[in-house]
Amino acid sequence: MVRSFDRPYQPLEITESTVASFSLLAMGHQLMQEEVFGRLGRDSLSLVRHQNLTVVLLVLDTDAVLPEHQAPGPITVTVLAGHIDFLTSEGAKTLSLKTGDTILCAAHLLHSVKAREKSIILLVIGGQGQGPAESSVVT
Repeated sequence: MVRSFDRPYQPLEITESTVASFSLLAMGHQLMQEEVFGRLGRDSLSLVRHQNLTVVLLVLDTDAVLPEHQAPGPITVTVLAGHIDFLTSEGAKTLSLKTGDTILCAAHLLHSVKAREKSIILLVIGGQGQGPAESSVVT
């Protein structure tokens, strides 16, 4: 297997001249080969960290769950491969997302995620507004 990234992996810092590309599917498949994925059924890789933008690649095994949490800014969740259920505020609303689907979620809205099959997900967290403290997403 050709490696898409090496550990330890350092998220990109955004500068005035930053231009970067990522092989997201290859990186996701590599994450699925890591020990953490085998043990927890999920893994993640922070690709970009900045005060106004965070980009995270997530992989979930079938039936893996990200317990209810909130993000410090508005988020988009894009399913690059697989199928997930995105549940808001204690299951008040469930959205089924398949390969190619994207959802937008407001900052601080409680939500959880359940994988219906092995999935590769791109999470983008926008500028962090005022409100409740930041919570962890994965691992």
